[in-house]
Amino acid sequence: MENKTGDDIGLEDIRNYLKSIKSFYSRLVSFLVTSIKHYKAFIIIGIILGAGFACFKDIKDKPYYFGKASFTYNELHKRIYGEMIDKLRNLTISESFKTLGEKLKLSEKEASGILDIVAVNIAGSPLSEDQSDSKLPFYIRVKLIDRNLADTLLHSLENYFNNNYQTKAIVATNSKQMADKIAFFKSQLTKLDSLKSSYRFYLSTKTYNTANNTINTFNPIDLYTESEKLFNATSDLESILKTYKAVKILDQFILNDVPVKTPLAVLLILYMGIGFIATTLLSLFLYALKMI
Repeated sequence: MENKTGDDIGLEDIRNYLKSIKSFYSRLVSFLVTSIKHYKAFIIIGIILGAGFACFKDIKDKPYYFGKASFTYNELHKRIYGEMIDKLRNLTISESFKTLGEKLKLSEKEASGILDIVAVNIAGSPLSEDQSDSKLPFYIRVKLIDRNLADTLLHSLENYFNNNYQTKAIVATNSKQMADKIAFFKSQLTKLDSLKSSYRFYLSTKTYNTANNTINTFNPIDLYTESEKLFNATSDLESILKTYKAVKILDQFILNDVPVKTPLAVLLILYMGIGFIATTLLSLFLYALKMI
């Protein structure tokens, strides 16, 4: 006959353990049911308040069009542009549409059609928090009441970025440097054109001057090659200078065809649920205090 050691668990021990668990959950359920019954009116009020808030939000919230545009930039750090958009967003949240319109060169009515505006990097994180040095494009997300406002807002944002005090100063300095370089290249091209003209004149008179036995060591290929390089460099700089901006539009806003709005049924389920949970937890807490 085997002796039962202290480490052995018998069938009776398992039964007692299961009974204790069952008893615990029974008492817990009884406590929940009793506290809910005791504060039933309070919980119903919470649900009603949640439903009322859902209806209020449904009335206040306006249908909107969602869109996203992309921008590239040459100057300053992308974080600065993110901070500039954060300032605009604060104006939309506080409904300071007059100031928002002044910043974006829009009318107050047009500005009031902007429900939200956010700047994000290529990973979808807030642009104002991006510390990386990569010059990848960034994105502006907007919620608009009027779909026709998108194109106007797009160019207003581009101007808003480029009219930054620091940006304007840097662009002016760089533009002057490019203009000076273009002028220098053109002066060099003029000299090279003069040399090419002299060389062509030399070739035209060489056949008539047969008595001249001077050996020609001049290589015209280098002259024409250098002239072509300078011409291309000048053309490229002129093209850059013509459209030079710190920030440029890469892709315009693409908006959904139908305005978006959260259905009332979803709002009711959400906020009535929040009201029920909040008041139930509070009821449990109050009943537990009462039981102590």
